[in-house]
Order: sequence, then structure tokens, then C-alpha cells
Amino acid sequence: MELDRNLRIEQVIEITTLSRTEIYRRIKAGLFPSQKRVSHKVAVWRASEIKAWHEAIFSA
Repeated sequence: MELDRNLRIEQVIEITTLSRTEIYRRIKAGLFPSQKRVSHKVAVWRASEIKAWHEAIFSA
């Protein structure tokens, strides 16, 4: 069984090449996977969700 990694915002920016502002704009518009709160200061994204989003955008 493969575990799904959690990615911090810096890693998501590196993978997607989107700016922090653009990521949050797309989340608000429903065009990007939303983050999950780990604590009041830490948010993470599931690596599998970012990978699926990336494949959907670049396979079109």
C-alpha cells in the first residue's frame, strides 16, 4: 500500500509553477484542489490531488 504524501505550499508552488496568489485564486474559483488544515498555521495538499490536477491540465 502506497501512502499519499502531504505537500506544503512551497512544494505545491514548485510542482505547479503557479504563484501563491494564483493558487488561492483558483481554489476560490473551484479550479484547484483545496488545502487541508493540519494546525492553525499549517495547511497541506494531498500529493495525489495535485498530481491529478496537473495531469488533467496538461493532458488536455
